[in-house]
Amino acid sequence: GSQAPARREPKAVADPDMKTVPVPWQFPSGFANFSSEQHATFNPMENCVFKGVLSFAVGGLMGGVMGGVFGSHNNDFMMHPRWEYMSTRQQMWLSWVQMRGQAKSMAKNFGFVGLIYSGVECIVEKERAAQDLYNPLLAGCASGAILGASGGPMTAATGCLGFAGFSVAIDWYMYHSGDDH
Repeated sequence: GSQAPARREPKAVADPDMKTVPVPWQFPSGFANFSSEQHATFNPMENCVFKGVLSFAVGGLMGGVMGGVFGSHNNDFMMHPRWEYMSTRQQMWLSWVQMRGQAKSMAKNFGFVGLIYSGVECIVEKERAAQDLYNPLLAGCASGAILGASGGPMTAATGCLGFAGFSVAIDWYMYHSGDDH
């Protein structure tokens, strides 16, 4: 009988303007076989994993900056029993350690909130195949419930309501603040 040709995995993308562009991972099925025009129209923001990771990074950066600013204004270190006897260098080091801890904590928290909300919203948007105020409502409720789940059902419900309300309010404001609406 006839034998099916062996399936060849693409190793690189041929581009007329450049020699060969290596593809280190496989994008959506068959991405390496796209034409140059298709590559130009590929939008990574349509990929939920990419959106989630990007939100984690941006949220983490924002949280780190905010934690550094807020941590520098926190004076808990002055309660240290030997504060008065420390040199300026020791006081600054203690202040730095506290500020760094606050920055790490807020970076982690903001990053995870961004990851969860962005990922859930992307999935909701793809499943519903619509872009309206129900997406932030559903994504906000799910995200708030996930983030509050460790505190029990009442905390999860409160998180759902609060996050959904905030998400809808922000989306509604962003939609209605444009010049063309």
